[in-house]
Amino acid sequence: MTDEPRSAPDIKGTPYELFLVLVSLLSIANSAIVLFLPNASVAREVAILMEVVLTPILLMDFLYRLLTAQSRRRYFVRNWGWADLVAAGPALGIFRVFRVRAVVRESRRVGGERISEDLYVNRATSVFLVTIFLVIAVVEFAGIAEFYVEQGQPNANIVSAGDSIWWGLVTITTVGYGDQYPVGPQGRIVGAALLFAGVGLFSVLTGFIANAFLAPDRPRHRARVAPGTPAAELAALNQLLLEHERQSVAIRAKLHDLERAVLSNRGPLAAQVLAAVADGDEAPDESGQG
Repeated sequence: MTDEPRSAPDIKGTPYELFLVLVSLLSIANSAIVLFLPNASVAREVAILMEVVLTPILLMDFLYRLLTAQSRRRYFVRNWGWADLVAAGPALGIFRVFRVRAVVRESRRVGGERISEDLYVNRATSVFLVTIFLVIAVVEFAGIAEFYVEQGQPNANIVSAGDSIWWGLVTITTVGYGDQYPVGPQGRIVGAALLFAGVGLFSVLTGFIANAFLAPDRPRHRARVAPGTPAAELAALNQLLLEHERQSVAIRAKLHDLERAVLSNRGPLAAQVLAAVADGDEAPDESGQG
C-alpha cells in the first residue's frame, strides 16, 4: 500500500494498516454499544472501559500519520486526519469509519494480490500485530461474558467492568493472581476457554520475541528513495541479488549434506550420484570447449 505515497501519503505499510483497521472496527463496535445499549448493560460498561484502553493506540496512530505525512495540512484536512483525532476520544470511535473507508479504497486500488504479497513478505510483523489485536478483542469479549454470567452468583468477586477486564488480562496471560475468579459453573467455562486462547496467543508472541533476539542480524535499511526512480530500481535489484545469493548458499549447503549422506552408504547409488556430479562438472561451456 505504500508504492504511491503521492496519492495516499497517509497510508502506511500493509501489516500496520491491517492492525489499525481491526482496532478501528472494534472501536466502532464499542461506540455503537455505548450509544445504543441501556446504561445498566454489562456490555456497555465493559465497552466504555475498553474504549479508554484503545484511546492511546488511536492517538498514537494519529500522531504517527501526522508526523510522517508529506503534507500535514493535506492529511489533517483532506485525508481525514481530523476524524482520526476525534476518534481517539473514548466512545467516539465511530469516526474511525472514515479511516477504514480510506484504507479499503486504497486496498482496492492496489489489488488483493499485492496486499497478499505484502502480508506474506512481512508475515512475522503481520502475525504479531494481529495477535496483539486478538488479545485485546478476546479480553474484552471474555470480560463481557464473564461479567454477565457472574452477576447474581453467591460470593461473586467479579462485580464490575474493571474486575472483568482485569480478570481477563490476568487469565489470558496465564499469570492467575487469584484476586478475581469465577465462582459459578458458567463462569468457569468462560475461564477455561480464555485459558486455552491465552496459551495459543501468547505462544505466538513468545515465539516472535524469541525469533527477534535469535535471528541473524539483517543489514540496516538504507535511506528511502522515491519509487519509480533509477535509485529505487537499483536498490530493488541489489535486494534481489542478495536474496538469490542467500538461496544459492542454502542450496549448496543442502547439496553438500546430500552428497555426504549418499557417500556414507558406499553403494551403487553413491556411484551413480558421483557419476552424475562428474558429468555436470565436465559439461562443455557455451563456446563448445570442455
